[in-house]
Amino acid sequence: MAQERAPLHPLEPSDTLTPRATLTSFIDSCNELYNLAKAEERTADFTSKFLPASERILDCLDLSALPSELRDSIGVESAVYLKEVLDRIELPPDDEIHDAAAIEAATKSEEFSRWQIPHTRLVIIRVQEGPHRGAYLFSPETVRQAAKFYTAAKQLPYRTEGPKVSRDFYDTYILLTKRQPTLLADTSSPRGTLTLFLNSTNELFDFIRKQKRFDRNDPEHVPKVMRIFSCLDLSELPEFSRDYYASEAAVCLKEVLDRVVLPPAEEIPGAENIETAVGSETLVRWQIPKTQITIAKVQEGPRRGEYLFTPGTVKRAVELYEKAKKQPYRTEGRVVSKGFHDWWLTTPGNPTVATWVDWMPDWFRVRIFGLAIWQWLGLLLAVIVGFGVMFAVYRIGRIRSERMRVYSLLRYWITLVFPIVGMLVPLAFKHVVWEYLTIRGNALYVANFSADLVFLLAVIAVILGGSSRIADSVVALPRIRPQGLDAHLIRILCRVLGIVAAVVVFLEGGRYLGFPLTTLLASAGIGGLAIALSAQGMIKGLFGTVTLLLDKPFRVGERVIVNGHDGFVEEIGLRSTKIRAFLTNHLISIPNDQIADSEVENIGRRQHIHRTFDLHIPLDTPREQVEKAVAAIRAALDNHEGMDPEFPPRVYFNDFNADSFNIRVTYWYAPPNLGDYYAFSEKLNLEIFRAFEEHGIQFSLPLRHTYWKHDDEKGPLDVKVVSDEATLNSDSSE
Repeated sequence: MAQERAPLHPLEPSDTLTPRATLTSFIDSCNELYNLAKAEERTADFTSKFLPASERILDCLDLSALPSELRDSIGVESAVYLKEVLDRIELPPDDEIHDAAAIEAATKSEEFSRWQIPHTRLVIIRVQEGPHRGAYLFSPETVRQAAKFYTAAKQLPYRTEGPKVSRDFYDTYILLTKRQPTLLADTSSPRGTLTLFLNSTNELFDFIRKQKRFDRNDPEHVPKVMRIFSCLDLSELPEFSRDYYASEAAVCLKEVLDRVVLPPAEEIPGAENIETAVGSETLVRWQIPKTQITIAKVQEGPRRGEYLFTPGTVKRAVELYEKAKKQPYRTEGRVVSKGFHDWWLTTPGNPTVATWVDWMPDWFRVRIFGLAIWQWLGLLLAVIVGFGVMFAVYRIGRIRSERMRVYSLLRYWITLVFPIVGMLVPLAFKHVVWEYLTIRGNALYVANFSADLVFLLAVIAVILGGSSRIADSVVALPRIRPQGLDAHLIRILCRVLGIVAAVVVFLEGGRYLGFPLTTLLASAGIGGLAIALSAQGMIKGLFGTVTLLLDKPFRVGERVIVNGHDGFVEEIGLRSTKIRAFLTNHLISIPNDQIADSEVENIGRRQHIHRTFDLHIPLDTPREQVEKAVAAIRAALDNHEGMDPEFPPRVYFNDFNADSFNIRVTYWYAPPNLGDYYAFSEKLNLEIFRAFEEHGIQFSLPLRHTYWKHDDEKGPLDVKVVSDEATLNSDSSE
């Protein structure tokens, strides 16, 4: 064992036929990995050189007790601990370690199944089943307890004889994982999560110190940040601020961890020992000693089973930093990132802005209420420009949409671009705040919350504007009358659907902003009840509108008589109907619920105009003249203009009045055009007048009685009117 083997072929596996071969292969492979890790240069084929050694190391370990996805990373880490232990103990000579001959001799009597390194708990066993059946490997329990064995033995000095020693192999491997983070990039245990977090934050800090700025567009920056975020449980953070708050929490946690004494890595639970025995409970949470920082196992969701910094730790990160920031940085142990938080708050992210800030006087970098003066000035300018652009866009868009709605449907749709542009302004504001001003902390939270709220309202405005345009597009179809009730029903339905969509967007947006859905629904329910109680008349009018639209007693443009008002319907709204008075031209608004409960006389839907009038002829007119009068009127109405064959005119000598003969005339005029009807009525009246003059027939004048008082006595004249029936009775008695 004292001599090193010649280099092996990259694809050659470790020899595990005997305990001696397994131990030799393991030590040689670890020394090979150690030499690679100590190399200062990192060539492009580093991974390909690293892989054969690590695979041969894993060949010597029974990893069947570990999850398959963790065997590579945890296996190599356990191997490093085992190599550190083996380098500190005295190993037996080769002839005292079982070889093939000894195993064959022992097999004749009984099967040789395990060999334990003298004076240690390190055991090599013969695998009884599985793909490695018959191979001699370090037992699963030895792999699981490797970190504990290292903790117990690390105070011992390295041996000076025997196989080659890999001094500080563990520290070298940790340095290797910093340079190649993917070698230990897992969250399968508290040890892995903490190591990944510290290494990734240190790597990011070194990177940005060299760049002197935080360029988020740099492709080398994104993977580092994603590895840091992968260590945090962000499930309880609102989505709109998740990235921003996660960044601040990570920086604050790193600042706290750089000020406390961290336990050695081997004392932190790893994936190989989070389950101590079959049937025992799995480690659920681990708290860093003397801190409130906790790493716990996620119990549900897409990251179930991973060990992450708990949501409570993430939320309290800023508070923990405020308590610990006056403490000095530690001087021993893992690498610290001095001034990480201050740099994160004030350093520009954009190279152009960074250049401008360098040109500014030093007092522009003075921090006031958490932000530098140049950041406050930039934020104020961004707010003014943002609101100015939104006001101009919505103002111009409203004016243009009102004009284009009348002239062109296509141009009306094009005006929807204005609210869409207004919707993009808050997003541009967020980009400027985050990318150029590099605002952090509470100011960033408030700025982004406000911008997202404005964006949510802008989206609702776009939805409502789109629903209005959809309604106009449907109404513009040839089969739909623009002024009909169907058109109004379509507009109302589209408006209601737009409001429903806006409510859904509002609820989803509220959840995105961090408001629980139950709270939003409860608030909406309470608010809806309050609105319903205070707007009962409006709701009643809305139901009246629905009744009118479904029953369709009239349409826009028709002449109706409602509640004594005679006029033409101009508009059917959500709350009331507007009628233009026929005679006075006044505009009358009648609530729809009143119309729904009233009798509606729709003059505009009559099939014809009906006229009935009486002509009075004096009582002294001869019979022949009366007959001529009736014949003349019938002749005038014979097949008259606007006559409906189903409704012929009717002229009859129908009654003897007290002072005249009565001729009743009835006719119908169609179509029911009032102007044409009046013109025909005038023509008919003049024709009757002319016929009566030709035949010498007079129209009876109203009977007027004059009573004279012959005495000189003043006072009222006593006149008593007696009915015709009373007069007849009096005459009969006489």
